[in-house]
Amino acid sequence: MTPLAAQAQVWGAERWAYTRSLNLAAPSVNFGALAPPAAFDRLRSFAQALVDQSHGEMGAIVISDHPPAPPPTRWGKTTDTPGFEAALAKYGGVEGLHLAAEICEVSSALAAWALSRFPAVNSRATLASLLLFDTCHAMMSGPHSAGWPDRRGISWDYYWDSHLRRSTGHFGPQAAQRREALITRLAPRTVSAHRLMAATASEPAVENWRKKWSRAIDAYLYRADKERVSRSAQQLTMYQSSELLNRLGFAVPDEATLGLYARSWSKDREADLLQERP
Repeated sequence: MTPLAAQAQVWGAERWAYTRSLNLAAPSVNFGALAPPAAFDRLRSFAQALVDQSHGEMGAIVISDHPPAPPPTRWGKTTDTPGFEAALAKYGGVEGLHLAAEICEVSSALAAWALSRFPAVNSRATLASLLLFDTCHAMMSGPHSAGWPDRRGISWDYYWDSHLRRSTGHFGPQAAQRREALITRLAPRTVSAHRLMAATASEPAVENWRKKWSRAIDAYLYRADKERVSRSAQQLTMYQSSELLNRLGFAVPDEATLGLYARSWSKDREADLLQERP
């Protein structure tokens, strides 16, 4: 993604982002950019060159195009499509979609860096838990959080209870019992998980990206409030945390475990563990 995004910007892209399909039978990466039409032919050729270069490492890769949705801009009139309408509903209107495009670019850049720095999924999982914590903490305690009462209107426990229900929707009729079983099973592992999180947090590059992400979430919610986006702060925050984890390679069910470790994390806990490190 990194070279493709860099080249897209050279050729005039204003925004770029990617998402992943984590279907094991047919995994895929969907790259999108807000760019001049002429840039896409060049990007297609460049992407094919990247694929050819990586064939020995990654095996066969197929590039396919998807018709673009009407541009979510305030310039000119477009014809809505179902996908575009769903995005409008998800992010709270056209202005909400504008704001989402901006933070999705930050999210994509962060994830692209993380995939390079932490190629092993286990090491990336500790970063993912830290970022889940950072996202919620930025919503509730960011520099602009006092300006939108909705950001401080729920408790820490309420947020994470909601997160756990959302990420265990696949549990079915026995969801409540299975959630309790998951909490019980993970409890003895929390101390070791937190030590791994502290080790990851001690890296300067990780610290820089976490600060950048927290600032981005705080600014995103501040602007969403100013634009009167028709979604709650909690909804917008959870959307962005889930999309970030998707880009990191974690499906929604994975968020349950990662979220439980994030829930029991804190700034004080982090400071204490970092002090203990040699």
